[in-house]
Amino acid sequence: MQKASLLISLAVTTALLSLNTSAAPAKGTAAGDSITMGFAADCTGNTFFTGGFFCLLGGDQPEHSWFDGWDSSVNSVHDKYKALDPNVAANKNAARSGAEMRGGSDSFSVQADRILTETVVADHVEVVLGGNDICNRDCIDPANCTDPLYSESEWRGAVQAGLDKLVNGLPAGSTVVLGSVPRVQDLRAAGLAKQSGNWRVNCENAWSSFGICRIATDGGTMNGESFATRSAGIEAAQQLYNEVLQQEAASYNGLNGVEVVAEYSGQDQANVGTFQFGKDDIDGGDCFHPSIQGQNTVADLMWNGNPDK
Repeated sequence: MQKASLLISLAVTTALLSLNTSAAPAKGTAAGDSITMGFAADCTGNTFFTGGFFCLLGGDQPEHSWFDGWDSSVNSVHDKYKALDPNVAANKNAARSGAEMRGGSDSFSVQADRILTETVVADHVEVVLGGNDICNRDCIDPANCTDPLYSESEWRGAVQAGLDKLVNGLPAGSTVVLGSVPRVQDLRAAGLAKQSGNWRVNCENAWSSFGICRIATDGGTMNGESFATRSAGIEAAQQLYNEVLQQEAASYNGLNGVEVVAEYSGQDQANVGTFQFGKDDIDGGDCFHPSIQGQNTVADLMWNGNPDK
């Protein structure tokens, strides 16, 4: 009798443990922008005599991507998965530098289409978009320009457009992880700190010469809005966008057997959306994209918010 009870107890314990253990996915893929493409990650200078300009011209560095970069300097999400199961596949074929969640020809919705038309459809999707949705705008107040920051309804609609396709097209049992919108509002301070006392780096020149995220990097007045006004507006929008991601993940979670989770877990928690980029977390080329160190940090934060591990 005691033996039978022990066997039953062991069976129940094993069943409970199995419910709390997530198997690694067979294939992961990413929707994203230039952060996911590793743009300029190893560029350390941008002045004429450093040759850094040529590094910047090299553009995307997929080998340094937080998601599936294969260079030994980055411990990517795919690397972390391969430590659990060497057979896990991954690609970021849907992602494009310059992509927005909402606008353009590489939006979340368009990237979702690409993901679903791959020969082998992924069962794990990670999404990091939104930086360009802020950086490509020219003002905070719609009264001051024709392309202000996206409204809550515009942003929410873009998130829903991509999720509608994924939850209806991915295999049952798949997972979608919505990564946070990064804090682009930190870029100016991080860049000024990076160039301070460093003759190899001139962030202000790079920002103005190439028009890099002017809404966040221009310290003067744009479209009648001071830098302080724009910075506060970006701060509010970035937090709002992340809260919408959290809300929409909860709304879509479980539809058609697809788990949808938000990596953003609140302003008081460590996530991509609350991580404050410092001078060593941005590259020395355009002083905008994550450096090798920054890519590793994004990989760690996305991994921490990942249920499939």
